[in-house]
Amino acid sequence: MRIKGLTLARSLLRFGLDSLICLLLTMSIARRAGAQEIQPYDFVPLPAGTNLAIGYYVYGHNTEFNVARGSTIKDSGVEVNLGIGRYVHYVDIKGFPAGFQIIQVFGSESAAHIDGQRLGSAFGATNIALSAFIWPYVNTATKTNVNLTGYIYPPTGTYDKRSPINLGDNRWRGDVQIGLSQGITDNLAFDASFDAQFYGDNDSYVPGNRRLSQDPTYRAQFWANWRWNPAFTTSIGYEGFFGGSQQVDGFFAGSKTEEQRLRANASLFLTPRLQTMLELNHDVKVVGGFKQDFGTTLRVVYVF
Repeated sequence: MRIKGLTLARSLLRFGLDSLICLLLTMSIARRAGAQEIQPYDFVPLPAGTNLAIGYYVYGHNTEFNVARGSTIKDSGVEVNLGIGRYVHYVDIKGFPAGFQIIQVFGSESAAHIDGQRLGSAFGATNIALSAFIWPYVNTATKTNVNLTGYIYPPTGTYDKRSPINLGDNRWRGDVQIGLSQGITDNLAFDASFDAQFYGDNDSYVPGNRRLSQDPTYRAQFWANWRWNPAFTTSIGYEGFFGGSQQVDGFFAGSKTEEQRLRANASLFLTPRLQTMLELNHDVKVVGGFKQDFGTTLRVVYVF
C-alpha cells in the first residue's frame, strides 16, 4: 500500500502547476458567476404571473495566485468577461409566492498566467442552472420576506480535459439557499443569504482521467440598502466563500474556496418596467485561488 501510495503521489506531482491551474481556473469561473450570488431586494416577491428577462455583463481582473497551505504567486492573473442570460417566472402555490428560473453563463477567460507561465484562453459556456424558489414566510406589515431556493447544474458546460482552462466542469452540482429581505424603515433595508453547494465527481479530469472531487462550498452574503426615492437605491455588501477543498484521486490538490469580498451597488429604474444596476467589488482575502483586484457587474432587468 505504501509503494502504491508513493507512486500515485509522484504521479500527482508530475501534474505540478498544470493540475493546480485546471482546478483553480474552473473554480474561479464557477464561484464568480454562480446563480446564487444575490443582488439587493432579490428576496422581495413579485406578483404571480410576473416575468423577468435579465441580462448581465461581468468583468473580473484577477491577480495573484494563492495556493492553499502554500504561498502567493505574484506573477499571475486572468481576465474574465462573461455574459449571463436569466429568465424568472413567478407563480402562486397555495397562497405562497414561488417561481422558477433558468440561468446560462457564457464568455471567456483570457490572458491567463501563473508564475509567468502562459495558459491561453477559454471560450464557451458554464453549466446551465435550473432553479425553483418559494417564500414560506411573507409579512408585509414588518417588511419581512424569507425565501428558499434550490439550484441544480447538469454538466452542460464547455469542457476539454486537455485544456488547463475550462468554463464547464464536467460534473453535477446542486445548491440550497435560504434568503431574508428585511425592511427597517421606508428607506433602509437589508438582505442576507446563506447557501451550501454540493458537487459530484469529475471522472474525466485531465488527460489521465483522474477523479476530481470537492467538499461542499458555503457562501454568506449581506446587503445594506438605502432607497433614496422609489427609482434609485444604493447598497454596500459583503460576500464570503468557505470550504470547498478539492482532491485528485483522494489527495488534497491545494485548491479550495475561501474568499472575502466587499461590494458596492447602485440601481435605477429608468421606467417602471426597466431597471439598470451597476456593482463594483474587490477581494480583500483569498485562500486557494485567484484574487480579484477589481470586478464589476452590469445588470439590465425588463419586467413583463
